[in-house]
Amino acid sequence: MKKKLITILVTSIIMIAATGAFLWKMNDISKKMEKQEEAVLDEERDLSEYQGIKAAETVEELDIIPLYMSGDNKNVVTINYPSKKDIYDTSSSAKAEETLTDIKERAGKYTPASALWAYNPYGTNNNSLYVYFKTSGKCYCRYTVSVKDKKIPDFTRTLVNQLSGGVSKEHEYQLIGLVPGETNYIVMKFYNGSDELSNSFTYKIDMPESSMGAQTIIKSNDGRSKSKLSNGLYTVFSNGKPEKVKTTRIVTKKVMKKGRKVTRRVKKTVWKRIRNYAILLYDNSGVLRGEIPLDGYCGRNIQSVYDGIAYSCADNQVALVNALGQVTKVYKINGYKQSGEMAYDGFGNLYVIATPYRKKAVKDSCIVKIELESGKTGVALDMNTLLPSVYNDAVKKAKKKVPDWIKLNSIQVTGTNQLLVSSQALSSIIKVSNVNSLMPRVDYIISDKDIWKKYKNLKKKVLTKALEGEATPEPAETPAVNSILDKPNKERELFASQAGQNAIVYENPSSLAEGQYYLTMLNNNSGTGAVNNSKSYYYKYLVDETTGTYIRSETKGFDKTRYGGNVTKTDDVFIYCNADKNKLIETDTAGRLIKEFYPGLDLYRIYKYDWKGFWFN
Repeated sequence: MKKKLITILVTSIIMIAATGAFLWKMNDISKKMEKQEEAVLDEERDLSEYQGIKAAETVEELDIIPLYMSGDNKNVVTINYPSKKDIYDTSSSAKAEETLTDIKERAGKYTPASALWAYNPYGTNNNSLYVYFKTSGKCYCRYTVSVKDKKIPDFTRTLVNQLSGGVSKEHEYQLIGLVPGETNYIVMKFYNGSDELSNSFTYKIDMPESSMGAQTIIKSNDGRSKSKLSNGLYTVFSNGKPEKVKTTRIVTKKVMKKGRKVTRRVKKTVWKRIRNYAILLYDNSGVLRGEIPLDGYCGRNIQSVYDGIAYSCADNQVALVNALGQVTKVYKINGYKQSGEMAYDGFGNLYVIATPYRKKAVKDSCIVKIELESGKTGVALDMNTLLPSVYNDAVKKAKKKVPDWIKLNSIQVTGTNQLLVSSQALSSIIKVSNVNSLMPRVDYIISDKDIWKKYKNLKKKVLTKALEGEATPEPAETPAVNSILDKPNKERELFASQAGQNAIVYENPSSLAEGQYYLTMLNNNSGTGAVNNSKSYYYKYLVDETTGTYIRSETKGFDKTRYGGNVTKTDDVFIYCNADKNKLIETDTAGRLIKEFYPGLDLYRIYKYDWKGFWFN
């Protein structure tokens, strides 16, 4: 018995020691993995301070495979699009795909050393190359774009294989991030399933200048915050870049003929002022990494749809584009032009803020629904008929002019046939159900009640402000925000609601109770209900549909922008587009500046995306 106890004791000690050693080893492995992941994140931060020696300075010329878009040595496929309309013609895009497929079939085997390259074959990203090849073993690819200009950091990402999604012998990619007007060195490294480097190749190509004349490196200033910039590319939506172009028009001119003055129609060369539009992608160093050309309208946002992205490619068209850049579908909105953002419902429908194409139409007053499978479009919601008493009052006040009374600027889908719409003019966020029907219904309004006091039926629908937990009589705020609350009224407000708000975002995490959701926005603090100060704000509400209340759970002040702009928050930073000053800032959560950028355009909004799951892993 004693021997058994000793044996059990020794065995237990050995097992405890083994378990301890195993846990120590796992902890050590975990720490190493965390360091490796952090190193990758730093490399992808697009800042020279984290990257060391540039790849362009380490490659040997003898090892470089040159790529040529023209001349006797041309080895890159180029496809010409006469106009931006041609880019967003699905037949043109399908023809480009057929061309690439035909070349692949005729030429036979493509390897990394002799890959099929094409410059922007679908016309949808001027800073991109298409590449196709096969490898002898299964692998994934990580690539670096490098130029010899020391102001421009290397651009490194791991690619999503469009043919397999993981390790594969067959590879097809759209490489973005190439720098316009520079000699670009592309280093492609191949790793097996065990993350071991198996091979690498280096290519060199001269890229053309920006087609819309966008700045290659935009002006930027560092702030005093020691926090790191978030990873990703700033996606810039602007009101275009003006340009003067020569054009020919027919004019009438009096000339002498046989001693008499006669009128003739002649061609005359004149200068015409136009605007070039594109969605621009800039990295953390302010370097242009993507340029998505558009046909006359920049839209307000991008939506992820199916395995591609949807964006406005013209004022009455929305394009679906896949990760290779191919335009798979284009939807035309008959009778309307887009005048705001769009929202995807997750079930095959896009909702777009629009204005009717007719004289005396109220701007930004309608929501158009696009059915992605059938291509059908139709009015889902008309604010003029949803709020007839408010509209009729606006008509009387405007007299003979068209009333600009609603100014929808943001939209979110909250459920089947349910929308949240943001009205800038009314400083109100309106929840509407039964959209797409003859009888849509206002469920409730998030706004100050004073805005709706004239309309008794609608005033009843305004949600009640509340304090979180009702623990304190007023929210703890910075002095700047406290000054907003210092009102002489006997009945002091809990907090100031949004005024002239923009870019609302609906969030419904599983951690919240049924009927609750978060709503974030840029409170421009402009127009109806605005407080007289020099601030705009990031607002976060906790909305409770069950109790009919909303709580302001978070706020942060920024330099004021009256119209346009947006603000987003991650765990670590705020990203704020000040449309009035045409600048972008990124701050830490305390509001201290990390970096600011000046893209040199008339800005509307700027988002930041890491594009993972689309172009990158």
